[in-house]
Amino acid sequence: MSGQGDLVNQMIDDADISGYVLKNIGKQELVKALEKISGGGVYFSEEVLHEMTRDSELKKENEEARLTSREIEIVQLIEKELSNKQIAEQLFLSERTIETHRKNIFRKTNTSSVIGLVKYAYEHKLI
Repeated sequence: MSGQGDLVNQMIDDADISGYVLKNIGKQELVKALEKISGGGVYFSEEVLHEMTRDSELKKENEEARLTSREIEIVQLIEKELSNKQIAEQLFLSERTIETHRKNIFRKTNTSSVIGLVKYAYEHKLI
């Protein structure tokens, strides 16, 4: 089942399904699923729920901050306590460009300080 959580989530969105089980389930689980669904409930096997949860977490993590490679590079230089001017000189960019990148990085990471940004970067393995 590994890697199929996105498929199940898509089916739920498209077809409004009430349940999903794997073909290798036992008779008891199948009967339990049919009874629950026929009674108006919803049933997903444990493996399916696990994959759906994993897929949702991956999507959430990817959507949290879509930093460009240049932005990640700037975060790494910020972590080294370089000023905007020093970063600009090192990357051969204008200081104003670095300021814009910084503003975008703070917005994308939902942080408001260098300490918060560095903490975020460590948590998301950007540094």
